[in-house]
Amino acid sequence: MIQFIWFLGRFHVLMVHLPLGILTLAVALEVLVRFKPFKFLEGAVGPTWVAGALSAIGTVVLGLMHATEASFQDMPAVDAHRVAGTSLCIATCVVAVLRLRMHPATVWPVWAGSEKTVRPLYRLVQPIFARDGLLDRAYAKLWVAPVLVVVALMFVTGHLGGNLTHGETYLVEYAPNPVRQLAGLPPIAGPRPKPKDVASADIYLDVVGPALQQRCANCHNDSKKSGGFSVASYDTLMKGGKDGPVISPGSADKSDLFHRVSLSPDDMNFMPKDGKTPLTKSQVAAIGWWISQGAPKSAPVSSLRLTAGASSALQSLIGGGAGGEEQADNGGGAASEAPLPTVAAADKAQIDKVVAEGFIVRKVAKASNLVDVDYVARKPVTEAAIADLAKLGPQVLRLNLRHAGVTDAMVKTIAAGFPNLRHLRLEANDITDGAAKDIAGVKTLTYVNLVNTKVTDAGFAQVSALPRLQRLYFWGAPVTPAAVDKVKAARKDVILYAGLTAKDVPVETKTMTPAN
Repeated sequence: MIQFIWFLGRFHVLMVHLPLGILTLAVALEVLVRFKPFKFLEGAVGPTWVAGALSAIGTVVLGLMHATEASFQDMPAVDAHRVAGTSLCIATCVVAVLRLRMHPATVWPVWAGSEKTVRPLYRLVQPIFARDGLLDRAYAKLWVAPVLVVVALMFVTGHLGGNLTHGETYLVEYAPNPVRQLAGLPPIAGPRPKPKDVASADIYLDVVGPALQQRCANCHNDSKKSGGFSVASYDTLMKGGKDGPVISPGSADKSDLFHRVSLSPDDMNFMPKDGKTPLTKSQVAAIGWWISQGAPKSAPVSSLRLTAGASSALQSLIGGGAGGEEQADNGGGAASEAPLPTVAAADKAQIDKVVAEGFIVRKVAKASNLVDVDYVARKPVTEAAIADLAKLGPQVLRLNLRHAGVTDAMVKTIAAGFPNLRHLRLEANDITDGAAKDIAGVKTLTYVNLVNTKVTDAGFAQVSALPRLQRLYFWGAPVTPAAVDKVKAARKDVILYAGLTAKDVPVETKTMTPAN
């Protein structure tokens, strides 16, 4: 039952703008009808206030349900938003009642109830709410006060709600320093200079802190401490949440924060949850290494013991490496690739279209228009969807179509329309040597995964001849040991994972969300 309440409560964020819009209209009508040209709108004022009151009641009920979630417990900001929203609802209902106008009932309608019991009560109350009656005349003189109360509560409630979503400094984050000082905030010191190289970077100030602020601060800030946890500063980060510290300095494996951001996105404990953009693989790797080094508050990378994995992750995040975020390949190793090409920005409407068709599109680096694309829908991809994706072909650097129901015809579309493609994952698809021939034509590829496909020796030989190939995953397919040995001898520059047969590797029977 409680989960059903939480389910309903989450519709609060969808409905919250409805009463605000209606009440804004009601306030506008209250002002306009005071002018002669707009007197004809008088009949719409009362019903608009009633509609605003009803929508406010519904929003408050959903908000109270939403606030029962564990992540909102013991949060003063939530309590303040609840009080303000409830007060706004009550004030709106009062104005709606004051704005009701009752007309004499010459013929008593059946739907109104018993004429003997209800009609006398109606006759008693009706003169009070009649047009030009006592209440009407009093409201005409005092209307400014209740309207101002409603407007003020709308601003307060909206501001407190915005604080919960974006943090209490959201409105003034980029304000001029005089405005910030009035709000009790320190002056803007300017952005921290970008480190010249990995060695001079500060592991927390330049890498870990910004990553957590970017991906976690919406729910874990000083105003909205989901789970009692905030990443607003190093001290609050190390303090942890209501269940204790989330970081165990010196041991990433014992740190709950690292555990949660490392899980598969379809795991119920994965963070960030609710479909929010997760940390990149490089950010996760850097955070894990920082914790293993004792989680220092400030330390140059050069002063710490740098591992190969940490070096690759930091190179991709800070620069000085192959030219962009996430240069580590999908197998976990470092990929020495050429600098990223410069391409025009993708059409946003087209990105929105392919996202609606089941793709995830992520930028590979802040300064690049290239993107990584994963197909995550739990249904086979269609030729129309691949055709739509091909319109973003020049911008796609890495494409993950694992277990997506890809056909040879779809691979032909991909091979013809993705000129900058470097990583291609097609494992667990019923593609054949025909697809392999097309893949072999994509000369930019450095990483190919054809595990559990129907590609034979002929297709294997063609793909392995790709000039820039660095890693090739190829098992669970009808490829002979002799063909594998031949490629190993000819391409010593390629890291090859092959040789197993379909009998050695169980074929997946259900669609799994890609981990990257």
